[in-house]
Amino acid sequence: MVFAAPAKINLYLRVIRRMDDGYHEIETLFERLPLYDYISIETSKRPTAISCTASGIPTDEKSLLGRVVTFFRKKLGNKYNWDIHLEKNIPVGGGLGGGSSDAAALLKGLNEVTGFPFKKEDMVSLARILGADVPFFLSDSRFAIGRGRGDIIEKVATEMEIDHILITPPFEISTKEVYAKAPRFGLTKAGGVDKMVTAFLKGNDVKSLVKNLRNDLQTIVLRDFPALKEVFSALKEEGAEVSLLSGSGSTVFGIFSPEKVKEAKGHLEKRFPAGKNWRIFAV
Repeated sequence: MVFAAPAKINLYLRVIRRMDDGYHEIETLFERLPLYDYISIETSKRPTAISCTASGIPTDEKSLLGRVVTFFRKKLGNKYNWDIHLEKNIPVGGGLGGGSSDAAALLKGLNEVTGFPFKKEDMVSLARILGADVPFFLSDSRFAIGRGRGDIIEKVATEMEIDHILITPPFEISTKEVYAKAPRFGLTKAGGVDKMVTAFLKGNDVKSLVKNLRNDLQTIVLRDFPALKEVFSALKEEGAEVSLLSGSGSTVFGIFSPEKVKEAKGHLEKRFPAGKNWRIFAV
């Protein structure tokens, strides 16, 4: 069986405070995107093995995928083994949540292939342990507010369609290192995401969303990775209504009118060529 693991972007990200456990309390608005990794699961008579099309992706017992497998095997009496294969398409270290999405897809996949032994609340509890973004991907919501570490999920009911171009540079950015610098830039009060979503739903169009986008980590990332400034400039030149860093980066996305996407993508692919390991997606 094959399970799809979608990417995400953050349309809003507000850093509120550093918590006692070292994580940061945030408010965010997630958007799930039709850009997918794929996980195949097959029952095996041999010890469980995890493989991946991309090199350098952790697949051992301490990895996210390995921890999901260990949880299921222990809870089910160690009587199952699987061949698990990850087809990796979402850029790594790009702020698109690929690792968290893969973990959520494997959680749902193993639960299905073993006959649904775990209830939804059990899955959510494990997802919160695995990582801050995992509960969003477990929720299957197109848009959702994330609170706490981003792991307390509230679905946003809208059928809004937004055209994006994503540009991922040929380098990764460490989420941990970016958040470590967040307190130096001042923290903010909670509640901003509610105002943003209210305006978003009331207007029910892209323009009502554009003027409220925010990412508190963007200033930090642009200071440390000035090469991304050219990406913002290029998106603006190609007609993006707005552009923003996703999560802690390194991906920058632009919001476009539908009629501009194809031409803009072609121009941007020439400016940031795949031969130099840039990746560009229109979604």
